[in-house]
Amino acid sequence: MRIAIEIDDDGLKASMSFEFDKRCMDPAALREMIADKIVDFLNIPGTISESAQHIVGDQQPKTLMDSLAEFIKYEFRDQWFTSQQLRERYETVRDDIKLSTVSTYLSRMHNDGILQRRGNRNNREYRLVSPTSLESVPCSRENRSETKF
Repeated sequence: MRIAIEIDDDGLKASMSFEFDKRCMDPAALREMIADKIVDFLNIPGTISESAQHIVGDQQPKTLMDSLAEFIKYEFRDQWFTSQQLRERYETVRDDIKLSTVSTYLSRMHNDGILQRRGNRNNREYRLVSPTSLESVPCSRENRSETKF
């Protein structure tokens, strides 16, 4: 399934499209994912005029980790990136975030199988395992099963 959104708000134009395999998701999760993506798109500064911003509301993804995961999926889809690059780009669109917080969540996403990792601690880079990895692996800590050693 492919969804495309185009907004022309008094000459201010913005567009977004995303694709996913709807056969792999239950209908409730599919509706929630689509709604989250649309709300995230509309919350990007400059997407719509300030007068239309009240329609979007203050809805955000459930957790900061979910927000970062979605951001990575759209901003760094097929490329390697560092925690500093993610932080800088995230802060241009969303709120300020500490580098240590970004590093912690990247490590957790790597442990969950969402991200590949290369390099040593000082030169570490990450990349999505696959564009669909965020739909198949839960990001929230409460949804993950814990491994006991």
